[in-house]
Amino acid sequence: MPVLRILERETAHCVLQFVWKVVTRNVGLVDSLFQRYQPISRSTTAARQRSSYASAACIVRLVLRANRPDARFDDAMDEITADRKKAAALTRQVGVDFGAAMTVALAYIGDRLGIFKALAGGTPMTSPQLAERTRLSERYIREWAATMAASGYLDYNPADATFRLNPEQATVLASDDNTYFMGGAFQYAVACYRQLPKLMESFEHGGGVPFTDFGSDIVEAIERLFHTGYETWVAQQWIPAVPDIHQRLIAGGEAAEVGCGAGQCLIPVATAYPNSRFFGYDVDQTSIERARRKAAQAGVAGRVAFERIAAEELPFADRFDLVMAFNCIHDMARPRQVLAALHRIVKPDGAALWSEAQAGDRLEQNLNPQGRTMYASSTMHCMTVSLAQGGEALGSVIGEAKARAMAGEAGFSRFERLPVKNPIHQIFLLRR
Repeated sequence: MPVLRILERETAHCVLQFVWKVVTRNVGLVDSLFQRYQPISRSTTAARQRSSYASAACIVRLVLRANRPDARFDDAMDEITADRKKAAALTRQVGVDFGAAMTVALAYIGDRLGIFKALAGGTPMTSPQLAERTRLSERYIREWAATMAASGYLDYNPADATFRLNPEQATVLASDDNTYFMGGAFQYAVACYRQLPKLMESFEHGGGVPFTDFGSDIVEAIERLFHTGYETWVAQQWIPAVPDIHQRLIAGGEAAEVGCGAGQCLIPVATAYPNSRFFGYDVDQTSIERARRKAAQAGVAGRVAFERIAAEELPFADRFDLVMAFNCIHDMARPRQVLAALHRIVKPDGAALWSEAQAGDRLEQNLNPQGRTMYASSTMHCMTVSLAQGGEALGSVIGEAKARAMAGEAGFSRFERLPVKNPIHQIFLLRR
């Protein structure tokens, strides 16, 4: 019987039981898929991936604990007189979300094993042709491609049983040089999946999962998610929206970025302003080392320095013409102290630029697909990383009013949201 018919007929609790059975009977599936898709000689990632499906099993177990596994949904329906049509609709939504969760894992495989890249040219291929092109197992390729076609990630032509990436799909899934590319999202999600057992422990006992536990995958995922946007927006739109700072950097000034990660923002900004010097600060050593290598490759290492240090511990005062903090304040253990540090290290006539995700100040303003993404990523990464350091755990949803209040608390006398349209970020300008 097709899965969707089961989901329509069965209760929400039965759906969870179904998911639980799938997961517990297939622990390690994603890991073994890496081995089975590719030749034995390329299966060295198994040890690193071993916890992926065990993690999924853990989260389903947590949900089942909270849903009275001994109770029958029909009895509960009678007790609370629930609307059966609404319950059926929610059951279908759970089924859709279940499929989406599985699709993300398989899209991750397509991204990491180069399957999407192999289709980037738009040439239609049968599954045997695609398997030959990628040197992967045909049977796995066939089922993978069926999943992607059902998800709208590939086009399928039944006349000749071929799959292809149309230009829009290729832009989103196979070309990392544009702001629509989402390959980093799959990588980010799977890096979070692997931490589910530790996250469950944090649910039960408090604390959090340290950033370093997410490994190098999360560093690369964040870089892939944001680097093209930063290359496109920061030097071309955001900084020029502050004309006096833009002119200083053209002439030759100094700028710093806290929470700089692997240099995905600072390096292209340094390239755009060849007469200025730039300094990046982050607490993650893996990110700093990656940033230094990239700066050398970009030929800007003589003007760009990266240092491992917490932003609130920077020893400077009145030094920088511009200080930047993009999509990172909410991750930090002591975000208010960091904002106070930005106030201290920027020159009296300088400026700070701070970005957060587009969000409202109230929960009800964010009850939409974008809000779901932000709250989920906050729980699974941003918030727990802060809690692991005994931090405030702001969470990744910070509206303009909250940002304004925090900036004032840090000592900034001027706060404005830049009139720059952006699909992801809201950008705040702070002045002493």
